[in-house]
Amino acid sequence: MSADGDKEFGSCCTELKETMSGVDFEPLITVGDGGILYMSVGLIEMDDEEPGMIDHPLFFCPFCGTRLQTVEEVRAKSGGDDEDAT
Repeated sequence: MSADGDKEFGSCCTELKETMSGVDFEPLITVGDGGILYMSVGLIEMDDEEPGMIDHPLFFCPFCGTRLQTVEEVRAKSGGDDEDAT
């Protein structure tokens, strides 16, 4: 756990920790504002010609299956009743 009581994402397995490190690449699994773990799931065309990333909260580790966060935790951290967080 971090100093503020939140889980430290990437502590469940070496694979997730390395994937999030982004040493040699731009990671597609990142911690966003508010301490929510997101995975980029696609690209969208933007007006300024640069593609934008579509992110979705990640609830389970894709490598070891550990529960990382719940829908309720994501909703509480995002400050809303986000129906898409399922």
